[in-house]
Amino acid sequence: MNRRYTKYKSRKPLVFIILAVVLLSGLFSTLYAKRNTTAYSKNSIETEVPEDTREVKEYSVQSGDTFSTIMESFGVLGSDINQMLAVSSQVYDFTKIKTGQLFKVIFAQNAFAAVEYVVTDHEVVTIEKDGESFVAEKSNIEYDVKPEVAEATITSSLFLDASSAGLEDKTIMELAEIFGWDIDFATDIREGDSFRVLYEKRYLDGEPAKPGKILVARFENQGEPYWAVAYEDASGNVKYYDRDGNSLARQFLKSPLTYKYISTQYTNSRINPVTKTVDTHRAIDYASPAGTPIVASADGVVIYADWKGGYGIDVEINHEGSYRTLYAHLSRIAKGIKNGTKVKQGQVIGYVGSTGISTGPHLHFAMYKNGTALNPLTADLPPGRAIDTESKADFNSKKDKLMSEWF
Repeated sequence: MNRRYTKYKSRKPLVFIILAVVLLSGLFSTLYAKRNTTAYSKNSIETEVPEDTREVKEYSVQSGDTFSTIMESFGVLGSDINQMLAVSSQVYDFTKIKTGQLFKVIFAQNAFAAVEYVVTDHEVVTIEKDGESFVAEKSNIEYDVKPEVAEATITSSLFLDASSAGLEDKTIMELAEIFGWDIDFATDIREGDSFRVLYEKRYLDGEPAKPGKILVARFENQGEPYWAVAYEDASGNVKYYDRDGNSLARQFLKSPLTYKYISTQYTNSRINPVTKTVDTHRAIDYASPAGTPIVASADGVVIYADWKGGYGIDVEINHEGSYRTLYAHLSRIAKGIKNGTKVKQGQVIGYVGSTGISTGPHLHFAMYKNGTALNPLTADLPPGRAIDTESKADFNSKKDKLMSEWF
């Protein structure tokens, strides 16, 4: 388990201990966020200073905020702000604060004492005043974790039925992502499909917090069962495997966006809707609303990101194994995407549009290997890496224990 927040060291008569900060599940809508009892317990700040001399204020980052403007709004001196930024630079870059994340500012006897910023649901950065100077550190958030099971049969939609079964949005999205290489949740789900999920129910100081990771899941789609088992390697990275230790992650995503339907299949003969001539269509056209994010289907390097004739705004990516993918008719290219940019699988590279020769908003998605066109829906694409030999016995042991207890 990760350690709890380190206690403030006794440097002056006042001693403060920051015990816990929890993940915020959404954006706060007001300038000063109201206290969220599921995020902080009443005892999350401990101190030897009498209660009536200590004050804790919370602030949710708004668009356009900077660390300096936030601190200034709490009356912190500019010279102190500069010191805080300097001492924290090796711990966290406060130019990267995110809209909706929480600052917690602590005062003692009406004087600024400390500030903490929730970086992720796992980490918090604390800057504490020590006389005329400051000390900064990054701490891990430790939760009390209990396994929890949720299951349901699909009668309306995955989201509604999973929500009714007690799953929060975060876990529902994680479930869809885990099985996303095998199941297209936009088109493959049928009434009567079912799932059973074992996941981490997390608590902080006795209060429910945002859920942790999925441990084991079974999803039955159109009569075929799919399994996912989480395994954390020595570096702390969590990946998902089937019961035999084969990676669920594939080199390529099944589809690079959320779409309404496939408007044009891969074919060697079709009537072009614009020219009315018969030609080939060695790609898949995904109909989707303008502005829908498009992601890279695999890790790779951008080799083209610009206007390209009838393709309109076009992005092309080279991937390992002599594969290349093409994404055409975009409304715009995502920030930072240009020739030479390295991209990760699932990274947003652009947005659906209808530029070039197009009759409506859609993504024209093509895939090639060594220059030869492939049908993305039927091609025999490379699998993900299986669990390494050294970890296989440990994986099986942990998997068998969870399966025997919960499935």
